[in-house]
Amino acid sequence: MISISNKTIANTSKLIISILVIYTIFYVGFKAMNYYKSYYEKEKLTNELQLKRDETNSLKTKANESKKRIEDLEKSYMTKEEIETKVKDIFSRMSLLDYQLDFIDSKKMCIDRYIIITRVNTQSENGVKAAEGILSYLGEIKKSDLDETLYFVNYISKPKEIK
Repeated sequence: MISISNKTIANTSKLIISILVIYTIFYVGFKAMNYYKSYYEKEKLTNELQLKRDETNSLKTKANESKKRIEDLEKSYMTKEEIETKVKDIFSRMSLLDYQLDFIDSKKMCIDRYIIITRVNTQSENGVKAAEGILSYLGEIKKSDLDETLYFVNYISKPKEIK
């Protein structure tokens, strides 16, 4: 039989316990280090997230202010219906026997710019000149390439007077 002395058992036990204690200390230290590392990373990400939230809220506020200014600006200019009424009124007053101006449609290009589509029915060359003069009063005119009686007027509206 193999005999092991008490001294060998004591030394082996001390060695195993020392290794176990050292392993436990390193394990606890490693876990504590990972915990603090992840804690600081979490804090850093939380602060960064808060900064991004603040930035996002600031951008949302600026966007809402811009939308409000655009709405106010759009309200200060004539609407499509108001332009249609104004142009039809001008055309009804200015149309004579020699020429007839008909409002067809208007297309909004931006806040203050519209393209007015009109049809001009004339009896003579003087009627064409008179109709083009009236249309040029409204804005820059361009004659249609496909239909000689269609005209496009680049109408730029002016802001309404604030009351």
